[in-house]
Amino acid sequence: MNKKDLPLPPKAVGNYTTIKKIENYIYTSGHVPISEEKKFVGKIPDDISTEEGYQAASLCAELTLATISQEYNIDKLTPINVIGFVNSSTDYADHPKVLNGFTDKLGEYFDTKATRSAVGVSSLPMNVCVEVQTIFFLNE
Repeated sequence: MNKKDLPLPPKAVGNYTTIKKIENYIYTSGHVPISEEKKFVGKIPDDISTEEGYQAASLCAELTLATISQEYNIDKLTPINVIGFVNSSTDYADHPKVLNGFTDKLGEYFDTKATRSAVGVSSLPMNVCVEVQTIFFLNE
């Protein structure tokens, strides 16, 4: 995969920025699985399956990389940290399987792995099934 395969990057829908660089660290706001072609909404596993959640997290990774690639060369990045929030039922325990969609997609672009947290939550904005924020290091 390369930059031309990425979807259009999302725009901020509130009083924030989608990306912030401090020294050589790039921080992204949470990215949700909504693009011009796809929209993943609902609670996992009640409305959305774990497999669909995996696809949603993969889309979040593509959107994150699309956002970063607007300003920086993604070939010069090292993934540092991934924090994923999964909109899930209270008894759901497969959050890591959902977030594998994000980190597996990163693995298509990067040789190094990031640290990761997969957190279950009772709701997310726009009822999306997953939201992911990241930190990357820019090798300048």
